[in-house]
Amino acid sequence: MTAAGVDVSPTPTSHSGQRKHVALALLAGVALTLGAIAGYDLIPPVRFDVTRVPKDATMLSSTPVPGRAEAGEWLDEGKRRLRCHYPPGTNEPLYYCAVNYFIGSGPDRGLDLSKYTHVEVKVVYKGDVPKLRLFARHFDPRYSTVGDTNSTKYNAVFLPTQDLRAPLSLGTDEFTVAEWWRLYYKLPRELAHAELSNVVTVGLDFSYPMTEGVHDLEVQEITFVRPGLSRETWYLGILGVWLTGIVLYALLQLRTYRTERRLLQNEAENYRARATTDPLTLALNRHGFEQRWARLPAGPVAPGHARALLVLDIDHFKRINDSCGHDAGDRVLRELAVLLRRQLRSSDWLVRWGGEEFVVLLPGVRSDQVPALAENLRAAVEAHAFEPGVPVPVTVSVGVALQGPDEGFDALFKRADAALYEAKRGGRNRVVIAPGP
Repeated sequence: MTAAGVDVSPTPTSHSGQRKHVALALLAGVALTLGAIAGYDLIPPVRFDVTRVPKDATMLSSTPVPGRAEAGEWLDEGKRRLRCHYPPGTNEPLYYCAVNYFIGSGPDRGLDLSKYTHVEVKVVYKGDVPKLRLFARHFDPRYSTVGDTNSTKYNAVFLPTQDLRAPLSLGTDEFTVAEWWRLYYKLPRELAHAELSNVVTVGLDFSYPMTEGVHDLEVQEITFVRPGLSRETWYLGILGVWLTGIVLYALLQLRTYRTERRLLQNEAENYRARATTDPLTLALNRHGFEQRWARLPAGPVAPGHARALLVLDIDHFKRINDSCGHDAGDRVLRELAVLLRRQLRSSDWLVRWGGEEFVVLLPGVRSDQVPALAENLRAAVEAHAFEPGVPVPVTVSVGVALQGPDEGFDALFKRADAALYEAKRGGRNRVVIAPGP
C-alpha cells in the first residue's frame, strides 16, 4: 500500500525475488544445520573438581586407634596428602579414616551431580590395601536429618588400588548404596538406589577389613564430568531454531486474527467483571469483596486512621416488595446503590451483601470521622426522594465497627452486624457504633 492508501499488487519480479531469498535462506539453514550437527563433539565438557573447594570445606575424619588419638593425620594439607595408621593386632570393624570435601551450602543443601556422566580420579597411594572407596553422600529429608550426618545416603564405588597407578575414569552409574547403610537405616527397596541430585559430601576412605600398617594418600583430583550440552539438547536446540522460524513465519500470516484475539480478551475481562459485580446494583458482590479483601495489606493503616466496616439494611424492605412488587424493590435497590456511591470516596468499597443488605468498607479513614460519615450516609438516604408509590419512607439502619489490631474479617463483620441489629431494635433509621474488640 502506498502513502496515499492505494494497494499496489506485487509484480512477478518481486515474487521471483522473494522466492529466491526464501530458497537461499533455506539452503543457508540446511548448511548451518549440518555444520551444527557435525560440531557437537567440539563442545567442551563441564568439569567440577571437588578437591578445589575452600580449605575450610576439606576435612580429615578418622577414629581413635590404640596408641593414637586419631587414626588419620595430614602430611601436607595444602597438597591434600594424608596418612592413615592401622596398628598391628587390631581387628576393629569400626575403624575409619577418610578425607571429606563438603560441596554444599549447608548440611541439607548440596549440589546436583545427577547430570554428570563420569568421574575422573587421580590419586597417589602408598600402602598395601587392595581397594579404596569413593563416596558421595546424598541428603534427602525422607531418610536424612541435619543432626545425623551419617543419615545421608552412602553412595559409593570401590577403586582397586592397582588401577590407581594411572588416572582412573569411571561412570557415575557405577555408584551403589552401601548395604550396611541401607540396612542400618531400614531404607525401603524403592529408595535403595543411588542418588546424586543433592550431594553434600564427596570423599575417599578405607573400607573394612583394613590392612595393618601405614597408608599414605595424596588426592590430586576427583572431577565430575558431564557434556557441556547433552546430544539430545543440542539436537532439540537445532530443531527449536527451525520451529521458531516456522512459527515466526506463521505468525506473520496470522496477523489478521489479532483483532479477534483482542475481542476475546475484552470478553474475558467482561466475564471476570461479571463474576465480581452484582448485576442489579453494579456494586461489588461477595466474591468480589473477598478477592479485594485478600489483597489488602496486613498490619495497621496510617497513624490516627482505621479500617471501618459499615453494614446497612433497608428498613421495612419487605413491605415495599409486598406492596409494589419486586420490580419496584429492584429499582429502589439500584437507586440506593447510586445514592450511596455518590456519598462515598473513590477508594471506598460498596458491596451488595445480599437482599436489601449492603456493606461499605472504608479502607483508611480518620477514626474520629467514622460516626459522622456513617450518619451522613443514613441522612442522605432519609432525605432522598425515591420513586412515588412506595408505602414507607426508604431509610437504612447502619451498624459500624472499626477493625482492631490483628482482627480478621469474620470477627469484624460479626461486631458490625451486631451493631446493625442493635440499630434495628432501637427503632431503625439510625447508626450504632460497635464497641471495640
